[in-house]
Amino acid sequence: MYSFSMIEIIIIIIIIILGDLGRRITRITDDKRESAFLFQRLSVAIQRYNAVVIQGTFAHTTPEDDF
Repeated sequence: MYSFSMIEIIIIIIIIILGDLGRRITRITDDKRESAFLFQRLSVAIQRYNAVVIQGTFAHTTPEDDF
């Protein structure tokens, strides 16, 4: 039997909460695409964060470092 790790449980809870939030926004705005828009905005935010994190791993060099 497989047991979930704590991070997997947290991710599942977050997805449930975001799904519920998307349904509530859809109900208020009467636009069925709002849930998709919410997940797309979250996806873009995560991608931007990942880009910043990866960019921070590169060594910063200056012209003086070449000598």
